[in-house]
Amino acid sequence: MGQRHQIFIVARVRSKGEKTGHRRCVAAYHHQWCYGRTALQCLSRFVKLASQPDNAASIRRDLANVDGNYVEESADEEEREYVPCPFIVYLVQLAWNVNLDDVPVYVAGVSFDNAVLDARMYTGDGDNNDGITIVDVTDPTNPTYCFNDIGGPPLTARTYVRKYYPRKIRRPAATTPPASDDRAEEDGDTDGEDEGNEDEGNEDEGNEDEGDEDEGGEDSDGGDATERMVRKTISALKDVPLMSVDALVEAWPGEYTRARKKVIAAGTHVPGTLSTDEPLPETAAASITSPPAQPTVETLADISLRQAVVHAVNEGDIEPIRESLSTTDQREVILNVLNDMSQLPPAGAKLLNLAIGREQPADVLDLSGIELSPSAILGLVTAASSTLLKLDLTGNKRVTILDLTDILSAASNMRQLIIFDCPLISDEDIYSLLSSSPKLFYTLEFIGHSAFFRRVHDSVPLCPYTPAFTVVVQEPMRQPLITSLPYFTPSRLLRSIYTLLKPVADTAAASAALRRLDEQGRKANPNLAGLAFSGIQMFSSTAVLHAAFTTWYDGADSVTDAVSIAEGQEPDPCGLRANTQRITLLPQMSTSLDGWLLLVQPGMFGMGGGSLSISCKHREEASVDAESTENAGQGFKAFSLSGFVEAMKEEGRPAPSVEDVAALESVIETAFGQNRFDSAGALQLLKEVAMRSRMYGSF
Repeated sequence: MGQRHQIFIVARVRSKGEKTGHRRCVAAYHHQWCYGRTALQCLSRFVKLASQPDNAASIRRDLANVDGNYVEESADEEEREYVPCPFIVYLVQLAWNVNLDDVPVYVAGVSFDNAVLDARMYTGDGDNNDGITIVDVTDPTNPTYCFNDIGGPPLTARTYVRKYYPRKIRRPAATTPPASDDRAEEDGDTDGEDEGNEDEGNEDEGNEDEGDEDEGGEDSDGGDATERMVRKTISALKDVPLMSVDALVEAWPGEYTRARKKVIAAGTHVPGTLSTDEPLPETAAASITSPPAQPTVETLADISLRQAVVHAVNEGDIEPIRESLSTTDQREVILNVLNDMSQLPPAGAKLLNLAIGREQPADVLDLSGIELSPSAILGLVTAASSTLLKLDLTGNKRVTILDLTDILSAASNMRQLIIFDCPLISDEDIYSLLSSSPKLFYTLEFIGHSAFFRRVHDSVPLCPYTPAFTVVVQEPMRQPLITSLPYFTPSRLLRSIYTLLKPVADTAAASAALRRLDEQGRKANPNLAGLAFSGIQMFSSTAVLHAAFTTWYDGADSVTDAVSIAEGQEPDPCGLRANTQRITLLPQMSTSLDGWLLLVQPGMFGMGGGSLSISCKHREEASVDAESTENAGQGFKAFSLSGFVEAMKEEGRPAPSVEDVAALESVIETAFGQNRFDSAGALQLLKEVAMRSRMYGSF
């Protein structure tokens, strides 16, 4: 049952030992209900998500990690699906399974684990009813795409969607219509797709354009409204180039060589940009430039300058050294001296900043690609003190986890720490430090490290970190949804909870309005009924938790920002605003239920109800698997929202604004009324979650 569709993401990467590489599939995903407009809307959302600068950087990092390491064949038949690019396939899940910017929200699928496919599969190997989508992200900021009926030529968005929504042209019988091209120019009402974006090998291209212009008139069945939505959906992809059949042959030669031959024979072949014999760049995700090695024999001038630098730094007067920074050779000597100092005094930090020569805000310290010593970095961080909000150490080969501990201790207000490609800081190091010294991370909103960009697991408990916050949604007759965060700040967390619960509040308000109309004997607006009905699907997929808790929204960081912006925004079915959404981590599923918990039990459709609690498990207490309910509630303490915020302050976390707390409280009130779990109720719900999860094999 379903209208099945698969998504394939390709990019130019090398397998082990290759010099040039070619396009290969790096992510594959199954969707149970994807066809027509939905297929275009999801693709549009993916393209926008991929274009966001930080997301694009994460895609490039994924590709760099697999480049030179792509595995062509499995050595173990029982091996799990090959997922070489975990961030890319996570982005696919968010694009195709959830859109919280639409009204009502779009939610599809069940779990990520259930839908991810082996990247090495053929495009025809999936269970398919409604074609496939293919996207080339070799350059994530300039992707190409096509739809395909599997084994055929590339199809444009227009061609694909018109199979489901063909144009019905009604013309006056006595009137001869003008040529389609002239009519398009006069009316200015086409699908908006570039002329050069036509299907290769489409033998009916002339008829495809004809009839895509508005002929006027109203269809009694609402056909005009549907047509407008179709046009809008096509237009959202008008600037995205169509993938060449050559690219398909490069990725799957056994499936698409015949299609290319047919296209060439038909004279409609448009050559694509194929991978060349030019070697790919090195696989490192970042370009690292270290300070030059010191010469074996220093000149007298260099020795004198070294002594002068040490003296100036210790005396706190660096003015005599400033002029030397203008000479490249002397600047390199100064860098080496400062890098070798075991402790960097404030004057040394000031001189080092000048030597680096990077223009950056006072609250940002971008040291990416500079091989500074840990002592030099600590000196710069200490000098910046409480003003430092963002530190980027990408590619540093000298910093260890112990050094990182000192750095975090010195940066009391830091919000973002970026330590990608630091080989002396392993994933396990980060997990261990998070567990042993969680307070070091209390102010951090983002940690850029591979530890938090591993493949997602949301149906089996393979969480490598001790969770700081876990969201649990238990709905009758469904597998529980569980997502665990390794770290959080209260303000960002409240924003995420708002993102999750705002649609719940909207559906609750719509359901209440329907009940009032029914009591008054009045007919409901179909849109209102649709909004109320959407609550049934709200928590069918883990993707809704992923979207709410791993996304930053540019310009809408706080709850009050989100409320203000939402008041003036239209629904966004094509995800055109997704280019403002940054994915901050790939979350895992933990069944330890340590740390803080958000427990959600949605109400029944049309009946209201449901309940919610923010709880904390006492780690020394018995597991929720305990069979006895005697003394139920002693293992957990339930908090109101305001009580949770106060507890955050007591822990030493930065407090969210009073306005944010009030705005979120209003949303919770609308969604759940006065229904809250007490401590005993929270424990009982978790026992039900454990029982139902065992049924689905999650515990």
